[in-house]
Amino acid sequence: MPAEIPKLVREHESAGRYIQVRSRSIFVRDEGEGPPVLMVHGVPTSSFLYRKMFPMLAGRGLRAVAFDFPGLGLSDKPKGEAYDWHALTRWMEDIVAALDLEPVHLVVHDIGGPIGFEWAIRHPGNVRTITIMNTMLDVGRFHRPFPMWLYVVPGLRQVAVKSQSPALFGPIMRARGVKHREAASRAMVESYLWLLQHNDGHQPFLDIMAGFDLSESHGRFLEEGLRDLGVPMQLVWGEHEIAIPKHQLQHIQRALPLERERFVDARHFLQEDQAAACSEAVADFALIHADEERAASARHA
Repeated sequence: MPAEIPKLVREHESAGRYIQVRSRSIFVRDEGEGPPVLMVHGVPTSSFLYRKMFPMLAGRGLRAVAFDFPGLGLSDKPKGEAYDWHALTRWMEDIVAALDLEPVHLVVHDIGGPIGFEWAIRHPGNVRTITIMNTMLDVGRFHRPFPMWLYVVPGLRQVAVKSQSPALFGPIMRARGVKHREAASRAMVESYLWLLQHNDGHQPFLDIMAGFDLSESHGRFLEEGLRDLGVPMQLVWGEHEIAIPKHQLQHIQRALPLERERFVDARHFLQEDQAAACSEAVADFALIHADEERAASARHA
């Protein structure tokens, strides 16, 4: 890992701020004014994943917000904490409460999907719309693909995370995460790796990777809860996805009342490959429903 903070991370950090939640330092980036768009990251990422989208969403009259979960990115990485999906949902509850946001247009990705879905189900009045990006819903049938399974194999998991270097991490990122070579620069790869390893993040990351709730009962809770929410939902998906099995996409399409589906020329990290297309899809969906809410309010005034 580079001794100094990479330039891309410095720029990202300087655009955000730190808040205190449960006596822990949590990094938040918050840009623009208007209806809030809350973007939830997964692994091995952080709010850095959405860095290209902040100015684009702000430019459309929206307030773009994202935070780093404890254990990842620039937030504190305490050892001995619970880092399973439900514990991270409780962190999300406390962080969102500290930010005092009005109801949000929720955007989820990767394991930020199950975590964000659980938060939305438990706080239905806090959600206006949901944009679903390359995640899993049928968690009872989810099997960790390579290299994700490396981080849960006893005896191998510590070696796998501590041996990561740009020479190893870069080819995996380019092969499975980012389709377009120009979007997968060495500077970007080094930034993701630095954020993962920063502040002695090895053990918290492994705890997060081991904390998936892949029970069928949790899958039913998520699916039924999302349907009962009754909020508009859309799908924005990297059409060259190979990290999330295709049956997860198909299950989302069958199980949820999606208003829109948009496929972009990207792999798993579509926010890297196609930031403009992702921002356009999120902004269009949020603003259409914001206009509908204003019209409905005017009719009932």
